[in-house]
Amino acid sequence: MKKALYIIVGLGIISLIVYAVLGGFKTVEISVNEKPQVHIAGTFFSGKIGSDTLQSLFMQSKKLVETEETASSIAIVYFGEADTKSGKVENFIGVVVGDDPIHKMPENWEIKSFSSKQSIKGCIEANVLAMPTPDDMLEDLRSHASERNIQTDSVFIEYYPGPNQLCVELLTTE
Repeated sequence: MKKALYIIVGLGIISLIVYAVLGGFKTVEISVNEKPQVHIAGTFFSGKIGSDTLQSLFMQSKKLVETEETASSIAIVYFGEADTKSGKVENFIGVVVGDDPIHKMPENWEIKSFSSKQSIKGCIEANVLAMPTPDDMLEDLRSHASERNIQTDSVFIEYYPGPNQLCVELLTTE
């Protein structure tokens, strides 16, 4: 009986250490940004979360981030949350670009700009096994906005600047 207790306690301690090393105890850094403007080279997607087309667009964006100097991160713009029954989403998916053009932009892609008076942005760097989901971060951002009486829009942007980095930016209506 004592051996089992020692094993369980030992595994618990090891699990906590692994979780900490993966960044599980890191908090999301939240900031309020004035007059944000984001330029994204990408394409519209309307379909189900997890579809092959969405996965393909994500991988195409990832390749551009790796090969184009002006593409700084993968970006997915959500025009509202996914429909809870059907799983359907309306997105604009692509890469964040600066002022310089993308040299090898995929066919049927375009550059769209997204701006608002303010935005609330949360970022975290942790292993994907330990970081919060984009939905959890979005809820934290909405709570943060509510506490500060900031009216938010249904449009939000997920950024993937690196392999273990995630940012979510919630635009405001004002």
